Amino acid sequence: MATGRPRKDPRDPVMIMREAGLVPLEPYPGSGSPWRCRHEACGREVTPRLTNVARGRQSGCRFCSGTAPIPPEEAVALMRAAGLEPLEPYPGATPPWRCRHVACGREVKPRYSHIKRGGGPCRWCVPNAPVDPRQAAALMTSAGLEPLEPYPGTDIPWRCRCTTCGTIGTPTHGSVKRGQGGCRPCGRKKAGQGISQAWARRRELPRADGVQAMEVAKGFGLDPLEPYPGPSEPWRCRHLGCGRDVQIKLSNLKRGLRACPYCAPSPGGRRRWPADEAEALMRAADLEPLEPYPGGRDKAWRCRCNGCGHETSPRLGGILAGQGGCRRCADARATARRKTAPDVAIAVMRSAGLEPLEPYATSTTAWWCRCTTCGNEVSPTLMKVRLGGGCRFCATHGIDLAGPSKVYVITHREWNAVKIGIGACTGYTSRLIQHERQGWRLHQAREYATGAAAYDVEQAVLGRLREAGLVPFVRSDVMPNGWTETCSASLITAADVWAMVEEETRAIEKPYVPRAGGRPSTSVLIDAEAAATEMRACGYEPLVPYPGRTNATWPSRCMICGHQGRPTFNAVRNAGQRCRVCRARETQAKRSAKNAPKAAQTMRAAGLEPLEPYPGNATPWRCRCTKCSRETSPTYSNVNSGSKGCRFCGRNSATDEEASAEARAAGFEPLEPYPGRTADRWRCLCSCGNEVATRLSSVRSGTTGCKKCPRASGRTDLASAAAEARAAGFEPLEPYPGKTTDRWRCRCRCSLDVTLTLTSIRSGRSGCGTCSRSATHSPSITVTVTAAAGTLREACDAAERTDTAHRDVR
Repeated sequence: MATGRPRKDPRDPVMIMREAGLVPLEPYPGSGSPWRCRHEACGREVTPRLTNVARGRQSGCRFCSGTAPIPPEEAVALMRAAGLEPLEPYPGATPPWRCRHVACGREVKPRYSHIKRGGGPCRWCVPNAPVDPRQAAALMTSAGLEPLEPYPGTDIPWRCRCTTCGTIGTPTHGSVKRGQGGCRPCGRKKAGQGISQAWARRRELPRADGVQAMEVAKGFGLDPLEPYPGPSEPWRCRHLGCGRDVQIKLSNLKRGLRACPYCAPSPGGRRRWPADEAEALMRAADLEPLEPYPGGRDKAWRCRCNGCGHETSPRLGGILAGQGGCRRCADARATARRKTAPDVAIAVMRSAGLEPLEPYATSTTAWWCRCTTCGNEVSPTLMKVRLGGGCRFCATHGIDLAGPSKVYVITHREWNAVKIGIGACTGYTSRLIQHERQGWRLHQAREYATGAAAYDVEQAVLGRLREAGLVPFVRSDVMPNGWTETCSASLITAADVWAMVEEETRAIEKPYVPRAGGRPSTSVLIDAEAAATEMRACGYEPLVPYPGRTNATWPSRCMICGHQGRPTFNAVRNAGQRCRVCRARETQAKRSAKNAPKAAQTMRAAGLEPLEPYPGNATPWRCRCTKCSRETSPTYSNVNSGSKGCRFCGRNSATDEEASAEARAAGFEPLEPYPGRTADRWRCLCSCGNEVATRLSSVRSGTTGCKKCPRASGRTDLASAAAEARAAGFEPLEPYPGKTTDRWRCRCRCSLDVTLTLTSIRSGRSGCGTCSRSATHSPSITVTVTAAAGTLREACDAAERTDTAHRDVR
């Protein structure tokens, strides 16, 4: 027996070991020494310590606890028994062991100790297994979604792109796996398609008012070609007047619209044009259509103009209004109308001292003339002459083309620039003197008998420099005057520029005749009083003194219309400019005088007798209706477009007596005077006793009661609703509210008061919530809806009725 300090556990060591399933094979060696024993469960010989066994640190057998070295053969056999095929040698009890799960074929890394304790072999095959990112991506792809980022998790928003519409959204993998759609726009579209299909099935049901609708259509001269679809749906009919097939709405006919859009309501009125007639109109306007008729008079129609051959896109409405259709041809015609007469143009040029040498072309075309003062040939335009221009040799400003001048080449050392220019030979106004003050130095200069020769040489040299790619070198902010004639001295020298000057001087073909005597002085100033008198003679009253220049604006007042403008004295005297307001009024008066006979004929054809002259296209025109003898003020454009001229006969207006009579005929008793407009709300008393706010337009559209009144078009009456409620086991406590979705207070067969809807009764409800819970333990409800012909319980309301039934039961 071992000696030492006494043990803390008073129990017998042999009993402790036997209680742990160990049989000692040798005497007790001590609590901390290995004690050779045999494990009764497996029969192996082990050497545990009493301390560990007494404290529960170990079971005593390391083979059964898994801490002992396991033979590789046993480990492989255990893994294969668990459905795993090892892919590498046995690494030990606790390290991960790379294997393949035979059931799913995935590669996993379980531990031998985990399998020994009864753990699962594959983490992908358990109910709460993680999602494989590749399978998650395949699921999203099969649902029409393209992942844009790695898989984040089953309930985490996953950024994807819809392959159908291209919208980027953030659905979750779990929602798509449960059957939801991943794209919100596509979901709304599918829902809308489902609603449309439901309404299409509803429209397929026969209507009870089809015979009455056909009688109304025949009263408008229409022969129905299909069953009546409803008052607000297009109805294909044949107009007996013209024989064309049209699509109309019965509600539009009741509101007073035309039955056939192709037939004009009055001579010259607006109507819809068939394709063949529209093409004939375009060809009559010298336009060849390049595409089919777009279907509307206000839509652009691609055509080719037979006059100029260009493509254009006119509108049929413009052709009907008298427009040409081709902008190029219209501009050419306008230019021809505005062109000045040749004899007038010649008179203007001769008054400026110029004798034309060729026929007149246009006001902006250079016109070759000879100056009667100096004898030189010049080519000004008529427009410039009218603005005060004339012979450039006789000009009192700018370069003196008829006097002596010089061409010079100068350099600037600091700016490293070369410049060519022309200027006067002497005097303080010489440009050469001005440039020398800025630091330019003269390289060489040459005098010419006339400034015109010097100007030609300078322009020829500048042309050669620009062709060589030499652009202006000095900026305008550094040298305001003459910067465009500069070049970089690094690219060309002053000697090269002067060589060009010598070459161009020798190439001058026509010498200019110098002027005898000095340059003419500035023209004599116009007398202010004479200018004011001339302005008054042209119909302008000056508001300020003469500004001093002929091309300066002069605030004046028109003596005819009183409009204040700012014309120039030059435009009034030379071009004959008049007040723009007076010109516009004259143009409008001419147009009105031209259209007045046609307008009066159109108004009389519409049953209106004009009481005043034609005021214009969009101005109210006071007339008297020949039917009701009332005065009305329609516009010619509205009557010509097809609207009824008299607002009383067109039912767009009514007196209080007429409106009250129409309301009483529809079952409404007015409680206040007629508000004045058909769209205004009107407080009335319905025949059922309810106070409503209706409109005269609604009454004219066919409304014959309030929303709680029974309808012949499908509304349930009070007796039928009460009978349905009693058949389902409910006793009504108040009258039927009028709509199948309105809440209705009733008493259940179990004597409880409930609030339900007729929709829920028709969906199968037969008791209150207490009755339903006592009858079944399942909270789910199955509803079967049968769509019977001739009723309004159609299959498209099944989902709504099911939701209502769930809500009522809860």
